[in-house]
Amino acid sequence: LEVRDLLTAFEHFQGMIGKPGPYFFDCQVIAHNHFCGNAGQGASDVFQIGEAGRDVEPEDIFAALRAAAQDEVLTDVRSNYGRSYYHEGFRLSSDGKTVRMIWGS
Repeated sequence: LEVRDLLTAFEHFQGMIGKPGPYFFDCQVIAHNHFCGNAGQGASDVFQIGEAGRDVEPEDIFAALRAAAQDEVLTDVRSNYGRSYYHEGFRLSSDGKTVRMIWGS
């Protein structure tokens, strides 16, 4: 992870503040890890930021990032299924509603 990647993520997330939610953070851990078999089945690696009808606040972004960092299924998939991870950055979806983590291996 490089500083420029953090800056890009910050800019994407900052653009959500004060705008009506919801937005989303897609960490793509399950999508990237095809070795996990059923471990990630039924789980989501997309976390909602804010709520419909309410402007997004910084705490909404922090809450989504905390939820992703503390998610037990994602931790299990990252730790136990033999997939290496190399973070390649962040991208904003074409509709501007989802920040996606990009992975290589």
